[in-house]
Amino acid sequence: MKAAESILLGWLVLAAGYPVGATHPVREDLDAVGKNLEQEKVLLQRLRKKSSSLLQTLSEIEKRLETAQAELQAAEIELEECEKRRQDMFDKRRQALAGLAAGKKRISVRLRAMYKAGEIGWLNFLFEVGSFKAVLDRFGYLQWMVRRDKLLVEQNARSHLRLTQLEHSLEEQHVRLRARKEQVLKSREQAESAKAEQLKAIELVRREAGLHRKAVAELHKARGRLMQLVSMLEGKDSVNLGFASWRKRLEPPVKKARIDVPFGLQVDERFKTKTLQQGVDILAKEGSPVVSVYPGKVVYTKPFQGYGLLVIVDHGGGYYTLYAHLGTFLVKEGDRLRAGQPVGTLGRSGSLKGPYLYFEVREKGKAVDPEQWVRFD
Repeated sequence: MKAAESILLGWLVLAAGYPVGATHPVREDLDAVGKNLEQEKVLLQRLRKKSSSLLQTLSEIEKRLETAQAELQAAEIELEECEKRRQDMFDKRRQALAGLAAGKKRISVRLRAMYKAGEIGWLNFLFEVGSFKAVLDRFGYLQWMVRRDKLLVEQNARSHLRLTQLEHSLEEQHVRLRARKEQVLKSREQAESAKAEQLKAIELVRREAGLHRKAVAELHKARGRLMQLVSMLEGKDSVNLGFASWRKRLEPPVKKARIDVPFGLQVDERFKTKTLQQGVDILAKEGSPVVSVYPGKVVYTKPFQGYGLLVIVDHGGGYYTLYAHLGTFLVKEGDRLRAGQPVGTLGRSGSLKGPYLYFEVREKGKAVDPEQWVRFD
């Protein structure tokens, strides 16, 4: 059973002939409730620290997200500027190529004209003027025109080479910037994923803390209910049918029963907490008859918070058995029972884990291992 359930059942007992001046078993059970309260409080403190740690980590993740966003914006600006420079370079390169092509075309036209004219044609062009000075002027013009065309072609070639080199450089820069942007996007995606996981963890811790706060409150209430139950049972007559002589020979309360949670100290591996299981959890088919393991008198048949429908049987000599989470009652208070007589049916009332029977044996007010009395399958 759950920790709170086990402690809530540290109820019973009213043991005939209990030594005067000794610690009453109910007080021991109440002490156990107190210990479990302390455990719950310690666990709550751990959960608060864990929540604080998770919030701190979340803050760090959000800083990473802010940094990634700033880096992404910077990368996008640089990439946009690089795109503009590339476009400007492409325009200048087209202009340089157009100028180079135009210069080559002009030279090509003149070369074709010179080829068609031949040597005589060029001589005629030079000497068809009247004076020697005019010939020299024409010859000088031809030399200037050739040098000018050569210079234009060389300038356009150099400009084209520079622009080609700039294109390669900008292309490399563009590749680097795109890679940087992809890396920043990946970092941001990882940070967003980590943030989502952290938020889930925080929600889970807060939910668990809420459950444990509720458990603490229930344990406080359990003390009051425990004392009320004891007061109700006190003073009732007790039968004496020799229960003690049947150790390890009693038939189980349910046929084909299987113990799911045994008697004794139980350790929660997740939270590293320890609780005392005062009885056993028995799994069987829902609706199966639940019988008294020994003759006795029914002293309690009511719903009990945390245990659903509850039957307590007094077997005399300070021995009691308890049957919890029943589906139905088949007896009433004051009934005298024989061994094997049904007290109810196996159910799930007040259960957090489906149908099962919680069975407990009390010897002189203290919980004892039911397997020391009952022969389970």
